[in-house]
Amino acid sequence: MKKLLSLTLLAAFSIAAYAADAPNTLAKIKASKSITLAYAPNSLPFSFDDKKTFRPQGYSIGLCEAVVGQIQKQLGLSEVKINWVPGTTPERLAMVADGKADMECGVTTVTLKRQEKVDFSSVTFLQSGSVLTRADALIKKSADLAGKKVSVVAGTTTEKRISEALAAAKIAAEIVPFKNRDDAFAALEEGKVQAMAGDKIVLVGLVALDSSNSRYSMLAEDFSVEPYGLGLRRGDPDFRLAVNRGLAQTYRSGAIVPLFDRWFAPFAPSEALIAIYNLNAMEE
Repeated sequence: MKKLLSLTLLAAFSIAAYAADAPNTLAKIKASKSITLAYAPNSLPFSFDDKKTFRPQGYSIGLCEAVVGQIQKQLGLSEVKINWVPGTTPERLAMVADGKADMECGVTTVTLKRQEKVDFSSVTFLQSGSVLTRADALIKKSADLAGKKVSVVAGTTTEKRISEALAAAKIAAEIVPFKNRDDAFAALEEGKVQAMAGDKIVLVGLVALDSSNSRYSMLAEDFSVEPYGLGLRRGDPDFRLAVNRGLAQTYRSGAIVPLFDRWFAPFAPSEALIAIYNLNAMEE
């Protein structure tokens, strides 16, 4: 009986200790009336530093702001100040995992490997991986990448998946990693590489900066499908629910339509993305 009682007490203490260590992001936000969001400073049109407004802008930024607005209502607060912290994908996820940021707002693909360290919201965007090439490199199809250099952003799913796709197709291209998207694109502009791999909409945003509209072309083949989500700290189901409630309200109310149009027009959402919006616009 004593042994059984000791085991029961030990289990109770263990549960209490876990509860004490578990993150409570909603309580933290309510007490401080603020939230810290990690974002990508150079991923137009999703997340970037706007030099005109001196603040982050983009689809992911707008979506996160809508979620914060809904959380503010859920907590009954008159305001919630947003503290923006820039970083690369690995840096943003590390900030969330370590509790230095409450949520991650960038262009982050949901993977099982990443879920070992962070949690994710419901899917916020569906993307495909593609390859942008210099027009003068005469690359018309993926097989033409043989012997060419392809820039990628280090630490992203793109780096892994383009390498796997090229290996599977037995195409001997050289993958050249860069710290951020600006550097990877600059290498393409300067002719240091002949192609750049990345998420298609992001690559389209980079091409939009070319006023001549003739320096670059996009391969027709896609090498991956990328579901995006908002990175969250593990072990905090109440905060994840609050974030998903905010997303559901944004989709259900139709507020997602002007947000999408602002950053992606004249492109229309794919049927798959519309299905994701509808599926995640669940009722209470």
